[in-house]
Amino acid sequence: MKLLSDTNLFVKFAHRQPLPEEVEKTFDDPETLRYLSPMSVIEIYQLWQGGQLTDHPDDWLEPALTSWILLPVSVPIARQSVLWDWSHKDPADRLIAATAKIENIELWHTDTILKKLSGFPNRYFVNKLRAR
Repeated sequence: MKLLSDTNLFVKFAHRQPLPEEVEKTFDDPETLRYLSPMSVIEIYQLWQGGQLTDHPDDWLEPALTSWILLPVSVPIARQSVLWDWSHKDPADRLIAATAKIENIELWHTDTILKKLSGFPNRYFVNKLRAR
């Protein structure tokens, strides 16, 4: 299986925090190809700067990324992220969703706004606890 994780699910997985059972099982499966957008790296540092993450990313991010595949932001992805006629204006979320569409990889996410949008393969999971 191939999947693209949003930032929240990735952070929880990297910190071994509780995840929905299906997410945890799939993320732990050695057959799963786990992808991440570089936009998630930007969001992680922004969350840390804003105090929503207490552990400095320099202390855990690189080791956590060793079993993940970072997908570059290509011209088609950047183009798609801008051309969608969505009210959702967050450029990071738009780029992550565009990555799912262009790369044809299901985005697993906890974003209640993305949940309401279409045009990209995605699966929504309830975010009961925010990442810390």
